[in-house]
Amino acid sequence: MAEYGKKGKRPDPEAIIRRCKDLKNKRENWDNIWDEVATFVLPTRADFVTKRAYGDKRDEDIYDSTAITSNQTLASGLHGALTAPSGRWFHIRYRDEELNNDDAAMEWLEDSVDRIYKALEESNFNSEVNELYLDLCCFGTAAMLVETDKADNQDSLNFRTVHLSEIAVAENVDGKVDTIYRTLKFSARQAKQLFPKEDLGESIERALEDKPDKEFEFIHAVYPRDGVVAMDLAKGVDRPWASCWVQVRDKKLIKEDGYYECPWMVPRWSKLSGDVYGFSPAMMARADIRTLNAAKLFEMRAWEKTIDPPTLAAYNGIIGDLRLDPGGLTYVRDINGVRPMQNGTQWQVSQIKSSELVSSIRRAFFNDQLQLHEGPNMTATEVRARMELMQQILGPVVGRLQSEFLNPLIQRVFMLMFRAGMFQQPPQSLLDGGNKLDVEYVSPLARAQKMEEVFAVERWIGQLAQMAQINPIVIDVVDFENIGRMMAKRLGVPAEAIKSMEQMQELKIQRQREQQAQEQQMAQMMALQQAQGAAQTAQGIEQAGQENVAGVIAGLQQG
Repeated sequence: MAEYGKKGKRPDPEAIIRRCKDLKNKRENWDNIWDEVATFVLPTRADFVTKRAYGDKRDEDIYDSTAITSNQTLASGLHGALTAPSGRWFHIRYRDEELNNDDAAMEWLEDSVDRIYKALEESNFNSEVNELYLDLCCFGTAAMLVETDKADNQDSLNFRTVHLSEIAVAENVDGKVDTIYRTLKFSARQAKQLFPKEDLGESIERALEDKPDKEFEFIHAVYPRDGVVAMDLAKGVDRPWASCWVQVRDKKLIKEDGYYECPWMVPRWSKLSGDVYGFSPAMMARADIRTLNAAKLFEMRAWEKTIDPPTLAAYNGIIGDLRLDPGGLTYVRDINGVRPMQNGTQWQVSQIKSSELVSSIRRAFFNDQLQLHEGPNMTATEVRARMELMQQILGPVVGRLQSEFLNPLIQRVFMLMFRAGMFQQPPQSLLDGGNKLDVEYVSPLARAQKMEEVFAVERWIGQLAQMAQINPIVIDVVDFENIGRMMAKRLGVPAEAIKSMEQMQELKIQRQREQQAQEQQMAQMMALQQAQGAAQTAQGIEQAGQENVAGVIAGLQQG
């Protein structure tokens, strides 16, 4: 395509504008769905079809907040279960097991992971990722841009969750989002601040003179470059991801740059084959949400009629006007001719149906499964059952989030910090290259997915303990050391709390030496005891012999 550009040729801005328009046209049906869902679930994002002014009211048509709170509960649950700010939710290991046993390589990797967590804490990640989860649970698709922010001559991470109405995406042949077109507006003054050394076009240059706050539309296109499949800093190969800024009014290419890895994370909750955008729990519960909202409106009207019912009066029975205000005086010809009109509202039926709809909406947002600590006296079995249920229901979603969001996020952050020199100098064993890393998730939900192995081991050991009462030899089949390491890994125990293989080997050798010393001491004690026993025996024999001789002599003397 023309906007990709050939090697040595700049991209065509008109081709970028056309493709952006085509991608947005394909998204038109989704815009209608998103606008409807956002109206009842996430009113602050309802700007797809109807554009509202900043600060404008967005809840005029909302009469029930069940969907809003359910969406927030699900988003908060995902935040705490996948990327909890209060604890560690991922580890990084080498794919080569020899490097995992290399103390210098592991120390450098652990220090790098600590620096990543520190950078995430100091950045706006936690606030922006919560916004991403809100979009994901509501629309089924979300978008986050990860870049560096230059401040005080220091490189820091900057995360930005972008409104879904600003972007249009396309997939590659493997079904992964690799093309992102974002439309946004800058004032002339902001554009000059963003691109101080670039030619912004005649329209912006004229506006800078007398209308610096006039807004202009820009397109930021990110897509893979043709023929560039990997980065090579030493050889100066072009960055594999193109970054093009286009000023729409003048159809002018403002800036062409690139990325070493895709800066966009576009996770989907679930999707159908052939669809680019995803489906969300809010979309699945859309019918119940609309029905409940309409039912609440009817209830409010019936509520008003019950509190302030209409009045029945005989024809010409009232002199003047009917006064219903406090202290009002109404003159009537017949006092029995004026009475309130009783309506036939059946509150019991209305409340039952509303409760059914509320429960259905909350189930659609998995609120029951996310609330794991409803009572203070939950047993370990109940907690285990809830974890297993949570794993079964959210397992597929977590798998998609890991592949489309968490994996590229950690890779992007790691490489940004590595290129910025925010890590220590790697050891010599890593400088040869070709060392691949694997991400291991240790978040509460990730651990819940691995807890089945822990539960199986616990059940197995419990059964062996019963069998050992009959035949103790059955315990010999258990490898307690490997079980201890496996359970610590599944439970997310910090590596600092576990002894290394070398320490365990030294401990075994020390115990063997202590056992040998004890055996030698026992042998010496036994030998000493045997020697003492032999000496006592010999002394007894000698004494007995002497007594016998004395007895013989005494007998002879008597004879």
